[in-house]
This record gives sequence, C-alpha cells and structure tokens, in this order.
Amino acid sequence: MKFSSLKLLVLFFNVLIFIHCKTKLDLGEESKLPVISTLFNHRMLLLLKGTYATDNPLDWAELNNGTGNLYVDAQGEGLDPTMTLVNQPKAGNVPIFLDIGEVRISSKYLKGLNELTQIRDTVDSNKFWDYIAPNRQVFCTVTYSFDNNTCTESNGILKASDFFNGIGAQFPSNDPSSQTESWESALITGQPWLGRQYYYAAIYFRSLVTGYALDAGIPVTGRFDNRPIVNGLNIVPRNNYVAGTTSAAKSSIVPKMFPALYTQLPTQADMQIRDGFDPYILEVRINLKENLMLHSYLTSRSTVVTYVGVSDIFFDHKGEGDAGGNILTRARVIYPETASSLTISGGGNSLLHYYGIFRSQETEFINVLPLAATPAKQGAKIKYLNPGTYKAVCLGDLTKQDGYPDTVVRETTFNIPEYPFRQTYNIDLTCP
Repeated sequence: MKFSSLKLLVLFFNVLIFIHCKTKLDLGEESKLPVISTLFNHRMLLLLKGTYATDNPLDWAELNNGTGNLYVDAQGEGLDPTMTLVNQPKAGNVPIFLDIGEVRISSKYLKGLNELTQIRDTVDSNKFWDYIAPNRQVFCTVTYSFDNNTCTESNGILKASDFFNGIGAQFPSNDPSSQTESWESALITGQPWLGRQYYYAAIYFRSLVTGYALDAGIPVTGRFDNRPIVNGLNIVPRNNYVAGTTSAAKSSIVPKMFPALYTQLPTQADMQIRDGFDPYILEVRINLKENLMLHSYLTSRSTVVTYVGVSDIFFDHKGEGDAGGNILTRARVIYPETASSLTISGGGNSLLHYYGIFRSQETEFINVLPLAATPAKQGAKIKYLNPGTYKAVCLGDLTKQDGYPDTVVRETTFNIPEYPFRQTYNIDLTCP
C-alpha cells in the first residue's frame, strides 16, 4: 500500500512538472509555426484603415468640401472620354467590396529596394516576408447576395464600417514579435533594444469592387467573392499600373495593388517591434475614402466605361485603361501602454485642410501619407503617438481639389517625452 501511494505521488509530481514545462511556444516561437488560431496572438492587434486620416476622418457627407459628391476626372479631347453619369451616387452611397488576401511585413531592407523587383520567385518571397496575417478577409459596405456569403459570415459589413470610420478593421493575425535579435546581434548593430525593425508592410488585394460602373450607359456586370455583381467593377486591374505603362514594361514591374506596398526609410522608427510582453497595434492604412473619383476609358469595343476609382493625385489619368500609382500605404506600430495623445489648437473647421503628423527627420509631406493625420477642426486630436520628436503640418487640398492635400501651409515641431506615460499634450497650429 505504501509503495502504491509512493508511485501515485511521484506520478502526480511528474504531471505538475509537465504542465509547467516551457515549450518553444511558451518561449515565443509561435510565429514560425502554421497559424492554427488567432488565439496564439496575445500581443498584436492588426488594424486596417481605408482613410488618409488616422483619427476622426471626414464623414461621407463632408467629402468634396461638404457636398458629399464623388470627384469627377477632367473630360474632353485628350482627357477622359465623356462619361455617362446616369443616377450618379453620392460618395457614401457607392457600394464598396474588398477582398484582401493577406497582410505581410518584412525586416529585410536591402532586398526590398526598388519596389520589390528583387523578389524573383517563391523562394525569395518566403525569405523576404513575415506572413503575419495569411487569412483572407472580405469586407463589404452592403451585402451582395440574398443568402449567406463570405462577407456576412465574417462580420464584414461592420469591418467595412470600421475600415472607413477611423476605428480600423481588425484583421486576424499571428504575432511576429518573437522573431527578435539576440543580445550579441543587438550589440554588433548598435541596436539599443531587443526586438526587430521592420521596413515594409504590404496589403495584398485580391479584389476591390466599386459599385457604380456603366459601359455605354449600361450597368456593368462583374463578380465578387464568386458572386455576380451588377453595376460594379473590380478596380484592382485599373490600379496595378500607372497610366501609360507599356505592356513590355509591365513584365518587370510589381503590380501596385498586389501588394499595396509601404516602404519605411531606415531613419524612421515607427515599425519597431520590441521584445517582451507589452501589447501593441500594427496599423496599416491606404488613402481610399477621401479620394473616390469617377473615371472613364475607351474599351476595345469602342464603348466608354465610366467607373468609380481613385483620384489623380500623383499620376494624371487621361482615358487610359490603367489609372494606378495614386494609392499610398503607411504602417506604424503603436504601444498603447506608453503612447500619449495630442490635441491641436487652431483648426478653422475647413473641410479642405488636415493636420499631418510626421517624424522630425521627414522632409516629404505630400508624396507620402502622414504618420498620423486628422481634419483641421476645432478640438482636433491624435489618439496615439509614441515618444519622439515630430512635425505637425497644416496641409491643404488647394491646388487640384481631389480629396488629397497637396499644399503645405505651415508647420511646427513638438516633442512627446518618454515619461510620464499616456499623457495628453497640446500644441497650437493655425490651419488654415
């Protein structure tokens, strides 16, 4: 009896030791394993935003200087063919359907230069990217079938709302933060923290359908999520290449929507994922909501297609089938436990002006998305800023009104200190 009791006691202690034994998962190597469940991710929240502004973007009715109208590209000889604008909707009434294959990030700076043209095959791709969010997500502003579909089954209507209202759509992801440099590597490279610096973020768009498209005045019939869509056009092919790109040149160019790529310079510090247990947000956004514009092009059948695309921010579209190069991406890592808020005095409530927040070493304010931004209204506020020195810039959509700020009005420099945490700081910047 005593011997049996002893064996049971030994077995009991072995079970306890096994339960508390540290595995590779416990030690933070889960991101190297297949993603079975988002429950593995306890640190990172991945948010996607479809807005120029990170905080409190304009309402749909405030777009286009308060009219709520879609922008219309220039029409006429040498420009877009004359459009068919029957029953033209307001911007907020255009159905939008997004099918996003995945989101990736990468820490290999040199390999990603020249817009990923060095990535030649699957082997290169697998070495370059960290596959943090490989689970396809479907968002839709309205449903597209009477029965269940991928969007409604995955709460995609609410996610589409969050994608456009500044909250951000949650995207299931695994946590890349376990892929840290060693102490030895950190010392050799002069890195003052354990963790990893990422330089690239990419959103892979399978499809982006805007629900207003006419071919010779007749509603266009397309497909989304393998369902028929009436009066809708997938604009991903339209935005993959800059207008005027030749067929020969396309063979050596990575399509701009597969992926929509963000490249961070080494001097910036907003994609650092630190080692440890403190939670963080990876925010990735594109300028879509504020920049919806009607375009047209001539088909091979000599008919004119009118559709809702993205405004001619950087590259003019003059009736070509391609209209790309005008969607920008920016990513940042936020640590809510230590980040502070910023209030900005001086906003004049102009619907044509924004406050853009940039790192102090940044000198380009127009051809990139700001690190953070909000409309220049009274009581303007930025919710999260990590410690550091920044520039606040008053930007105006003045030279060519198309929803994208193209003019620097004035700027000021400010600092968010390391301590104390979670404070609210105020600066004054008259805008406009």
